[in-house]
Amino acid sequence: MAAGQLFSRTTQALFYNYKQLPIQRMLDFDFLCGRETPSVAGIINPGSEGFQKLFFGQEEIAIPVHADIEAACAAHPTADVFINFASFRSAAASSMAALKQPTIRVVAIIAEGVPESDTKQLIAYARANNKVVIGPATVGGIQAGAFKIGDTAGTIDNIIHCKLYRPGSVGFVSKSVCSYSYSCLCQFHLSHIKDRFWVNSLKDHFHKWSMGASSIFILRCI
Repeated sequence: MAAGQLFSRTTQALFYNYKQLPIQRMLDFDFLCGRETPSVAGIINPGSEGFQKLFFGQEEIAIPVHADIEAACAAHPTADVFINFASFRSAAASSMAALKQPTIRVVAIIAEGVPESDTKQLIAYARANNKVVIGPATVGGIQAGAFKIGDTAGTIDNIIHCKLYRPGSVGFVSKSVCSYSYSCLCQFHLSHIKDRFWVNSLKDHFHKWSMGASSIFILRCI
């Protein structure tokens, strides 16, 4: 990947706390973008092991399920994104455990209500170790035509309508992203879209995007 680029068409993630719909939406997006490999390499469901059947296009696939973060990272060393769907009670601890894994580069925390003191610890650790945290309290993020986190951009119909399955040249950061935002931005060949950031600052993301070749201009919406 280019310097400053968070995601690409080969990015794979580990999904913490099994949720069928967000994972299936990620796989549908992958297929629509023409990816060769699914973006979800493995699922972490504490206390459970085995496989979970989902669809990649018309093909049914079996995604490995692991009982803990360490085992999942060891089994999937190329998966460098950690998508955390844990509740606010355990989101900080599981996110910190993921950040401490050498293979994990980006952590996305979906939960709202993570204590501020825990968030500050995540900030300090991520910055000291050159890692990226999206959230807490985020819908996620998307790189058009390449990779998306969980429920970002909604249904497959909305993704098609907004043309998010193709690469673009606009970086967009917002505290609250709605379907209308995607619809408007698709007219400008959207490249990246991110929802609310707490741990990494707006300046951090502007700097990363400015280093890449895909973002011609960057928008901020408050």
